[in-house]
Amino acid sequence: MTERRLGTWVAIAEIMSAVAVVISLIYVGVEIRRTTLESDADIQAELLSYTYQRRYLVIESADLASILVRGYADPTQLSPDEVLRFQSYTELLYVAWERAFMTNEAGIFSEERFGEWNSWFTSVALGDSTLVWPTVRDSQDWHPRFVEHANRALGQVKPEMEKD
Repeated sequence: MTERRLGTWVAIAEIMSAVAVVISLIYVGVEIRRTTLESDADIQAELLSYTYQRRYLVIESADLASILVRGYADPTQLSPDEVLRFQSYTELLYVAWERAFMTNEAGIFSEERFGEWNSWFTSVALGDSTLVWPTVRDSQDWHPRFVEHANRALGQVKPEMEKD
């Protein structure tokens, strides 16, 4: 009888440990989901700050609007100091886009959220003069995978890429 009782307690202990494992796995899954949502929210807040910064610059600087109008039409028509301001302004878009791309590649920013932001970045960049991205692309040390991504998204290929 004692052996049978011991067997019953062993079976109960095994069931309880299996239940504990299932509960802990559910908890881990919930925590991973929560962390992913928090990461997405943090990155989206950062990306929104870039867009607000761009708007704020135009609102606060009366002459920037005219530089942008001329620069988006044809950046080659700007004076050297205007080129610097125009390029600095337009780079904000690509800094944010690269940030979204790299965090997505690292698995921190979800595919769904990145897809939405990527579509927006692409639509804004496609509205620029075709001269803007090559100028910005060649002005910074962007991550090569981001450059390839932006080139594809904007239908632009650097000459050294055409050889492949």
